[in-house]
Amino acid sequence: MAKWRGTILLCTLLLTACTAETAQPKEQIQEEKNDENIVVTKDGKVTFEIKNEIGVPQEKVEAIKDEIVTAYDHIKDSIHTSYTPSEHINIWFKEDGLSWGFASKIELVGVQDDTYPLVHEMTHSLLGYGNNFGSDHGYFTQEGFASYMEGQYGKNKLYFEKYMKHYLDSDKIIPISKLIDPNQDDVYFRPALSSEEENQVLMEMSYTHAASFVTYLINTYGLEKFEQIYNEKELAKKLEEVYGKSSSELEKEWLAFIQKQQGLTYEEKFKSGNFYDMNTILLQIDPKYFAKE
Repeated sequence: MAKWRGTILLCTLLLTACTAETAQPKEQIQEEKNDENIVVTKDGKVTFEIKNEIGVPQEKVEAIKDEIVTAYDHIKDSIHTSYTPSEHINIWFKEDGLSWGFASKIELVGVQDDTYPLVHEMTHSLLGYGNNFGSDHGYFTQEGFASYMEGQYGKNKLYFEKYMKHYLDSDKIIPISKLIDPNQDDVYFRPALSSEEENQVLMEMSYTHAASFVTYLINTYGLEKFEQIYNEKELAKKLEEVYGKSSSELEKEWLAFIQKQQGLTYEEKFKSGNFYDMNTILLQIDPKYFAKE
């Protein structure tokens, strides 16, 4: 990888109208206000606190609180890792920038227009993320699985296979060997090209490649096998160990599957809002990033 005002003035007017005998203590008022933004999971293991500094209406906050509980259950029922999540995770609503999922902090962009990737970022925070949480195991399986979970349980309709079909037809496929190489993956998942637009497109492509490949592995070989490679070092070696095939063999299988898929329709391209701009920028990216090794 993804603004509003509350009713502070009204609350202030109501409070100042109270007499000394009926007014609530300041500490109690603050506690009740905070409780509105607290979510405790059903198992009691994690408390999420929503930091609503952009004034999202409480009705929407309540809906997101329900989504948090549901997403937590889906994520904890997916794969198991050795990572122990933080007991308290703050979820900040942000006006702009990029959404992020850290150990004890999630930043969500797109709350206003319902494009926030809650499930994606919660997956990072709950299952562990090598680069963010203290080890260097790359980005591929973490971003791929978080995107897979968002596609399965999130609000956003994602078109991994359709976009991959477009990249394949355009001869703009990033070799999996580069995306899983810890010495090269920064170039793709955290690019630093000559323009911000190229950075964004290359990063989105890398996420889409990872999401599509991971989805193919899970749908073809099962979640249990994928669990064995999640956030593992020496991923190329681990893939062969778990699947009995090299990364290049698995890549050929996956691309053969993609070749049979339907591409984006004209309507889907139009509704995406940025497909044609993205495609123009895609053609400007140096071909070396797509060259086979």
